[in-house]
Amino acid sequence: MNEKLTVCGREYERLRLLGQGKGGYSWLVSDGRAEAVLKQIHHEPCAYYAFGNKIEAERFDHERLERAGIRMPKLLALDVPAERIVKEYIEGPTVFELVRDGLSAEPYLPQVRAMAAQARAAGLNLDYFPANFVVRDGLLWYVDYECNAYSDEWNFENWGIRYWSRTPEFEAALRGRVSFRPYTDADYEAVCAFLTALVRADESRVNWNWARFEWMAEHPEFDKSRTASIGLWCEDGRVVGAAIYDMYFGEAFCGVLPAFGSLYPEVLDYAYRELKDDAGLRIAVCDGDAAGIGALRAAGFKPAEQSETIMEKDLGTVPDEASALLPEGVCLTELDPSREDLKDVQWLFWQGFDHGSDRAEFEADFEKTAQELRPRQHFDPALSLAARSPAGELISYCCLWVRPGTGYAYVEPVCTVPAWRGKGIAGALLQEAFRRAKARGAEKAFVISDLAFYEKLGFRKKYHYTFYWKA
Repeated sequence: MNEKLTVCGREYERLRLLGQGKGGYSWLVSDGRAEAVLKQIHHEPCAYYAFGNKIEAERFDHERLERAGIRMPKLLALDVPAERIVKEYIEGPTVFELVRDGLSAEPYLPQVRAMAAQARAAGLNLDYFPANFVVRDGLLWYVDYECNAYSDEWNFENWGIRYWSRTPEFEAALRGRVSFRPYTDADYEAVCAFLTALVRADESRVNWNWARFEWMAEHPEFDKSRTASIGLWCEDGRVVGAAIYDMYFGEAFCGVLPAFGSLYPEVLDYAYRELKDDAGLRIAVCDGDAAGIGALRAAGFKPAEQSETIMEKDLGTVPDEASALLPEGVCLTELDPSREDLKDVQWLFWQGFDHGSDRAEFEADFEKTAQELRPRQHFDPALSLAARSPAGELISYCCLWVRPGTGYAYVEPVCTVPAWRGKGIAGALLQEAFRRAKARGAEKAFVISDLAFYEKLGFRKKYHYTFYWKA
């Protein structure tokens, strides 16, 4: 579909999908001056509802609601031939989103009941499903124009209220709004946003965060031809659950946002069926996650000896001024691996990650396996620091990843060639990277490690994860 839509001769840019109802798709749009909601009528079959002229019904219902005095967005434009309407954008969460995220709709019940009384006096029922009500500055707005002739069966007390709390009806509706799809490259940002939201809801999930996904997704050893095996569970285009293999099949991450906890067994089942290797599947879970451990055990997973640790460092004590102290002749430089000589960078990683110091062996492997280092979408070269020897060779490297609004930095990777270890070079690079990350709003840093090296830099063990395995 085109990114722009025209209504009554005015062009609007689509920003994001707001929702899909039985009558049409609603988009947040902008005409360059202000944001609005554009509804495109669609004609997909609906087994439980008979439609007349949908665009004329929108006009007619708007007029009836206006006469009834219902608080609703203004109608800005109506294009009958294109079957599109534009109305005022009421920014705020829907009541459905509030309930989904564990908040109470109780404060807004007097307002919806007052609307229901107004509608009944006009001989109408609203569509009381909570996704049609938005809260802005404490006021409740009815943002759909749909209304029907009044009947007791479909009034608020007999029907709508069933969905204004976590009732079985609400849970069924929530599940019905979730759809599955395989990952495509177009989902990249949505997955990063999902992982960010997951850690925001539960910090112990930080062992799998947006930066780890970004680092892996463009790693030379990551097989991008298999990314369609990544499974996504989505609600109105937003990723709410995912099963992602970790570099190779046989090890995976599975997660769902808190409101969608009932999906987790389905995500686990998918991961086991689609992401295992010949030895089965391993999934890491925080030792304090009783629900996650219970779900894994119920699915037939058993604890393995493999584990990992997340360490945390408070960046509040990091000096604001530069303080990287390097050996004489060694210089600090910002390094974008995708722009450097590939062989130089790979030689640094080869030695730094202990593959040996035999240059001939490296050259032979490089000729067979070398792949272009692709630029990463959220890479910040100011947080990607390397040290060069007096002879100009790359001898140490560290990289931090910071996403605005998350409050943390993620460390990945850090290495030093063996001949230059023990001289404080990697520590000096990290201290400078911490200073820069702090200036970008990071309050703490996380690293997957339990090495004493990080403890000397002020890290402390925060979370421990046990891998659960199923053959």
